[in-house]
Amino acid sequence: ALVQAYVDLRRMGRDAHAGATTSGAVAQGSAPSGRVTATARQLESMIRMAEAHAKMRLSIVVDVADVQEAARLMREALRESATDPRTGLIDLDLINTGFAASDRRQLDAIKRETRNLLLATARAAGSKPQPAASTASAAADASLPDSPHAGNSAAYQTWLDRLNDQSYAPVPPRLFDQVIRELQTEGVINVVGAGRNMLVVVKQSALHN
Repeated sequence: ALVQAYVDLRRMGRDAHAGATTSGAVAQGSAPSGRVTATARQLESMIRMAEAHAKMRLSIVVDVADVQEAARLMREALRESATDPRTGLIDLDLINTGFAASDRRQLDAIKRETRNLLLATARAAGSKPQPAASTASAAADASLPDSPHAGNSAAYQTWLDRLNDQSYAPVPPRLFDQVIRELQTEGVINVVGAGRNMLVVVKQSALHN
C-alpha cells in the first residue's frame, strides 16, 4: 500500500494531461510532464505518519487504513505547500528550490536576455574612446580589470529598467534578483553594495568568453 501510494504521487508529475487545478490534479492523479511531485522524502514521511496513526489507535500493527490516511495527509500537505500559483498544480521544486518549473523556464529566459544585455552594453561602451583619467587614483582604478567605469557598470535598477524596456512583459524583481545572483556565481558580473542600490559591474573576462 505504501509503494502504491508513492507511485501514485510520482505519476502526478509524469502525465502530460493534467487537471487545470491542484484539486483536479490530485483527483485525477496527474500533473504536467516533468514536474517533481514526490521524492523518497515523501515516502519516508508517509511511513512515519502511518506508524503514528497506528499508535494513535494503540495498535502495534500498521494497517492499510493507516497508510491510506498517511497518503491523504501527504496529498493535503503538498496541496498547501507545493502548489504552483501560476498553474494551480503541485510542484515540489517550489519547496526544494523556491521556484516552480514554470518559474524556472521564465528565469532561464530572463537570465539569457540579461546576460546578452550586460555583455552587449559593456562591449559597446568598450569600443568608444574613453576620456583620460583626471587623477592618478582614477587612472589606477580604471586599470583594474573589473572595476566600475563608464559602460560596464550601472545600478541594479538601471539594468532592470533597461531589461524591461526591451521585454514584452514586465520582469518580476524576484526573478531578476535570482538572475543577478546566478550571474555573479558564474563569474559574469561583480556586485558592489547590497539591495536595490547595488552596482552591477560586468567583468572584463566575461567579455571574451
